[in-house]
Amino acid sequence: MTGDFNLFDHPAFGDDSHPNPGRELVRIIIFGSKDAVRATIHDAHLRNFRRVDSWSPLLPTPDPAVFMSISTEYRVMQ
Repeated sequence: MTGDFNLFDHPAFGDDSHPNPGRELVRIIIFGSKDAVRATIHDAHLRNFRRVDSWSPLLPTPDPAVFMSISTEYRVMQ
């Protein structure tokens, strides 16, 4: 990848243009090597933090050795 990299413009980042009352969008992003990202996703699942299927596929970054994955969920706000 070349040029400027804006994470918020990445299609996997999602669109929150239709907010829901009482709910707030929360995103968690993991950066690292392919193996490190996959291991962290599985560790988060084993700790009941996030389901494995809640993460995006591995996504490239401007650094060819670094990948990312994004987990998005809505939280009920009190």
